Amino acid sequence: MIRKNRDGSKTPLTLPNHKILKGSTLRHICTQAGIDRKEFLKVFQEL
Repeated sequence: MIRKNRDGSKTPLTLPNHKILKGSTLRHICTQAGIDRKEFLKVFQEL
């Protein structure tokens, strides 16, 4: 995945291919992607 930054640059995101993720790993991925915890949980609950 690639995150598009506000300045127009792009940052690659690393996503593990595991069935179960540690909470700290998921938090780090969300931080890298600039996704707020509440936003993530809202979208996750819609799945």
